[in-house]
Amino acid sequence: MLSESYNNIATFLTNTFGGNFIFLTIVITTAVSIAYFVVISYFIVKMDKGYFLRKQLSDTDINVVPPDTLMTSSVSGVVKIAKIIFGVFLLVCGIAMLVLPGQGLITMVIGLSMIPFPGKNKIEQNLLSRKSVRTSLNWIRIKANKEPFIFD
Repeated sequence: MLSESYNNIATFLTNTFGGNFIFLTIVITTAVSIAYFVVISYFIVKMDKGYFLRKQLSDTDINVVPPDTLMTSSVSGVVKIAKIIFGVFLLVCGIAMLVLPGQGLITMVIGLSMIPFPGKNKIEQNLLSRKSVRTSLNWIRIKANKEPFIFD
């Protein structure tokens, strides 16, 4: 029964799209997956090892930076908007990768870390509480000769 369904699907795809198109699709998907893994690995390696620690800020921890050293408000606003858009893009890609090939949960963690919204830390900590996510993140950092992340 299952092999018959598979043969029907394979015949339909081959007759509709042709063997070359299917092969090209497989090659492009593989190349994009490899490129994506390299880019995500780069971002994970560049993050600080204590990035995922929850910080309890007190009044003495807050440093006042003179306005002269900050970016202009328009440039900083554009950077914040670009960061949010990129974070939403990564979040959507991560959700899609839950059923498609790729590092879905890791992509979602990175996307969520770029988006400011209420309850962000709780969702991040929920994803980071999974052993598979922590192991994957630290495996990438260890392969790059970086210290592993410190989690709560």
